[in-house]
Amino acid sequence: MAGAKRLGRIPPYLFAEIDRKVQEKKRAGVDVISLGIGDPDLPTPGRIVSVLQEVAADPSNHRYPSYFGLTELRESIARWYSERSGVELDPSTEILPTLGSKDGISHVPLALVDPGDVVLAPDPGYTVYVTGAIMAGADPYVMPLTEANHWLPDLDAIPDDVARRARLMWLNYPNNPTAATADRHFLVRAVEFCRRHDIVLCHDAPYSEIAFDGYRPLTLFEIPGAKEIG
Repeated sequence: MAGAKRLGRIPPYLFAEIDRKVQEKKRAGVDVISLGIGDPDLPTPGRIVSVLQEVAADPSNHRYPSYFGLTELRESIARWYSERSGVELDPSTEILPTLGSKDGISHVPLALVDPGDVVLAPDPGYTVYVTGAIMAGADPYVMPLTEANHWLPDLDAIPDDVARRARLMWLNYPNNPTAATADRHFLVRAVEFCRRHDIVLCHDAPYSEIAFDGYRPLTLFEIPGAKEIG
């Protein structure tokens, strides 16, 4: 039996393809240094392992958790964000823990876009931006990241008809795989662009704490007006 047509639109998962090629080389006797998925090769700190072992033995943790995430966790996230970025978030209405970034990224389009809408995604970029859009029935539109534009999307190059259909834009800074950063000027322009076209701006920022030489990456909500569209 044939599967859903949307499955035919999904490209091969990049990291699975890289892993397949790595395994082929290893079987051929090649000493491979994999530059695929970022999977830490250092052990988890012992204190974390110990706490996990302790709470695993607590019967109260053997049931379904809160649908909204632990209150203590959401409050802790809000405190961290305030201390880190100087922005106050409401733990009850503005913070929602997920099973991981992929879980959140893949489900966001299901909540925000309808079939035929457009999702704007950077290229190169995390493949789930495009896959999530396709699974929601939307049309992904890739925004090229080029050296000429300092690895930032050229917002002026997005056609008017695409911008009118767009309902979601993904940004990722500090960026993977280019390592580029986005300054305040660009983020202000992105917020203004999304407000003008009624687009939700999602900033995927897993590398926000990886910076060097005293540089502190901006978070999206440090930009005035970002909360209204992000």
